[in-house]
Amino acid sequence: MKTKILLWGLVLGLVLTAAHADSGSRRSARQAQRAAEAAATARTVDSILTARRFLFVPTRVVTQMPGMSYVTLSTYYEVAVTPDSLVCSLPYYGYVYNTILDPDRSPFYFTALKPVIRQEGVPSGKQKAWVTVEAREPYNRRNYALTFEVFDNASASLTVQGTGTQRLQFLGNLFPIPAGEPAAINPPIR
Repeated sequence: MKTKILLWGLVLGLVLTAAHADSGSRRSARQAQRAAEAAATARTVDSILTARRFLFVPTRVVTQMPGMSYVTLSTYYEVAVTPDSLVCSLPYYGYVYNTILDPDRSPFYFTALKPVIRQEGVPSGKQKAWVTVEAREPYNRRNYALTFEVFDNASASLTVQGTGTQRLQFLGNLFPIPAGEPAAINPPIR
């Protein structure tokens, strides 16, 4: 009887050892697959920034207003950056220090031609890249500085500072804009 129990214990131990070894190999295979996917995403982000054609889609906004530190954005907003134009359609949660022509329209809703685009660093290898876009909005005659902090997983943080407006930070993701495609889905007119 003791021999049978000992034999079953030995068989069970061998099965568990084989299962543990198998789960370790599956775990290392998953880790290798995740590392390959992360490297591919980093290369994609590098190519997006090199082409200087990208779409930023925010998911949250960090406000400076008391009692409202984060706002989750449920509707579709975007910033489309190309060498030819900057199309910005973002909500505004802050104070405007100068009069704007249309108070019902967000001061971060505009189209600017020929933005100045500067880039520092590349996000591959767990590094950050900073892309600064300076543009002049013709409708309200305001200057804007949009600073993107881009990470290698295609997530980004955008800080928007305009003349006469309080600065805001948006959190979201970057997507490529293929060549020949329009800069934005809903570009504002004016």
